[in-house]
This record gives sequence, C-alpha cells and structure tokens, in this order.
Amino acid sequence: MKKGIFILMAVVMIQGCTVKDSTLKVSHHADGNFVGPLEQLQGVNFQMPEMADDREDKMRIGWKKNGYGHRMAGILTEQPVTEIVQNAIVTAFKSNQQLMTDEGDVLIEGKVTNFWFEADINFWTVEFIGDVQVMLSFIDRNSGDVIYQSNYSGTYSDKKAGGGEKTWQEVMMLAVDKLIEDIVFDEELIESLDQ
Repeated sequence: MKKGIFILMAVVMIQGCTVKDSTLKVSHHADGNFVGPLEQLQGVNFQMPEMADDREDKMRIGWKKNGYGHRMAGILTEQPVTEIVQNAIVTAFKSNQQLMTDEGDVLIEGKVTNFWFEADINFWTVEFIGDVQVMLSFIDRNSGDVIYQSNYSGTYSDKKAGGGEKTWQEVMMLAVDKLIEDIVFDEELIESLDQ
C-alpha cells in the first residue's frame, strides 16, 4: 500500500498542474568552470553567433503527461532556445579568452536541432533527461568559406524519487553546461582555426 502511494506521489510531482503549461527559466550556470583546450587558440577574432531554430517542435521543450502517458500541457522556456544557446556559445568562447565582437573574422552560424526535456517514470524513481543538440559552422567572413563544421551536444540525466519545475529547470541548465563543455574541448575545432 505504501509503495503504491509513494509511486502515485512521484507521478503527481512530475505532472504538476497537468492542464497548464510550465515555463522554465533556462540558461547555463554563470559560475561554471568552462575552461578547456579552446583557451590555447590565439589570434582569432570571432563574430557573435547567429542561431536558427531547426527543431521539429518549435513551441515547447517537453510535455507534461498524465499517468497514462498522454500529453496534457507543454513545457516552455522564458527565452527562445536560440537565445539560450547563443548565450552559451558566447560564454564558451569568452571563458576561454577568445575575442568575440560584432565584426569578427570568423562568423559562427548554427542551428538548434534539439532542445528537449523528458521524464521517464520507473517503478521506484523518475529519470529526468535534458538534451541539447546544435550544429555549428565556422565561416571565414572575408571569403565565405566554411573553415570547420561540427555537431555538438549536451545531455544530462538524473534519477530521483520525484521533482517539479525546479528539478526540470536544473536538468536543462546542466544539459546546456554540457553543451558548452563539448565546444570548448573540441580539439579538431582548434586545429582547424589555428591555421
């Protein structure tokens, strides 16, 4: 009996108010340590990134579901996901002592291909999963040639007994942090730009 009540409470915590959309304030952690090999790059001036939203579902980053798995309401973000990712990219480069201006020599163009939150309800726990996927192109502003292109990802998951919007927000923020780490540790990017 107690086990059944515990599971029911966990499901209710996940669902929150299922008929009303939830809006999360997602960003990256301002106090994160995002220094990596990118710091070694010298003499490159980057232009502020330009991001497009290439997700299938551009309205939301997840769904609230009832106990039967039916979609009841959306999970949204306060800022557009392109802005969240753009700020993360700026942090990635500035944290590694890279110059970023409005008229840099290397333009960063990209698209957000996934920005999604999921709650996977198991028997005793709930696994919260945040996933952010982007494709970035680094372009020579003078010639228009693509210097380097790559897909980057940030995924974070955590198993808990339950959790509401604060947990969801933290999981997504940690996924964005992982995206930053994926960029700053890309040694092929550094090799391509260090020519």
